[in-house]
Amino acid sequence: MSYSLSEISEPTLLLDEKKCKANIQKVIEKVNSLGIQFRPHFKTHQSKHIANWFEEFGVEKIAVSSLKMAKYFAQANWKDILIAFPLNLRSFDEALQLSELIEIKFTISDISVLEYLNNVTNFPIKFYLEIDVNATRSGFDIENYFEIEKAIKIFKKNPNLVLIGLLAHNNQTYLQNSQEGVIKSNNIFLSKLAELKSFFLDNGFEVILSVGDTPSISICEEFPSVDELRPGNFVFYDVMQTQIGSCSVNEIAVCVAAPIVAIYHNRSEIVCYAGSVHLSKEHFSLGEAKVYGLIVELQNNTWGLPLENSYVREVYQEHSLVKIDYSLLKKFKVGDLIGILPVHSCLTADCFRNYLIPGFGFIDHMS
Repeated sequence: MSYSLSEISEPTLLLDEKKCKANIQKVIEKVNSLGIQFRPHFKTHQSKHIANWFEEFGVEKIAVSSLKMAKYFAQANWKDILIAFPLNLRSFDEALQLSELIEIKFTISDISVLEYLNNVTNFPIKFYLEIDVNATRSGFDIENYFEIEKAIKIFKKNPNLVLIGLLAHNNQTYLQNSQEGVIKSNNIFLSKLAELKSFFLDNGFEVILSVGDTPSISICEEFPSVDELRPGNFVFYDVMQTQIGSCSVNEIAVCVAAPIVAIYHNRSEIVCYAGSVHLSKEHFSLGEAKVYGLIVELQNNTWGLPLENSYVREVYQEHSLVKIDYSLLKKFKVGDLIGILPVHSCLTADCFRNYLIPGFGFIDHMS
């Protein structure tokens, strides 16, 4: 059923289908031109409906971030799913039940998990070994060859532990503020992983190298030694990605429609119904100010460019304080809707239970 902006009464996540499909097509065409396998991460959109758009472009393999998400997409007939998150032993038995229905691949991020699996696994199960290149998150420290060699010995001893590849994520690209910085970070990251991939080959394992972050696939043109790319955020992009240089603001495909509940002309501020439970608390710095979202006008079933000197300056649980350039205050009145471009679309999308494609209607979300 068609649904228009005029019917919105609470914070609503808008999706521009045209922009979203263009983002998907752009990245798929780039990956295909590189001759690399594509396994997009679906943790950003978490939607069967949007997953269908990927399928239309020929995508067959996906990554997810939880067993719950794997089950959701398995029900939508996706057959090759990587859970790109450290294996949770407390749900392993449940995961094995799912592996009887689809080809599921797990991520091992800790030597003790691998040792446990070595004692209990009596039929073939496929794994990726997570590598922590920057020693800041999860995975085997790329500098710790002692533990990596222990892992290799276990894989050699137990043929039921099938090692598919090395999995890594370059979180350092998200800390850059220029395309040159992303390229330099990606080159350093991949050179370290290429050495490790060769080390595995020398030890009898021809593994694939799987990496995935949106800044690098959006900006970089070379991915030496990489066999599989699994970015996720590119499907929507966000304000953070514009700060890095991954995309233009015109490519951001989601926007939060928020009712205006108060206007204070004396301080050039608007209070809107959309808080941290809708936007998250992700922010970036603009001078001394913290920015939790950029402000746009909603128009013709989509939205315009960010308004000058206008941004979400503070978020509370259910509402936000929006700084508006004084000359623009006359555009709004209490009861209107205002648009907020999210700083981090993955978290914002996770806050909502569905998406509204204006002029079309609501589509599903896993929540």
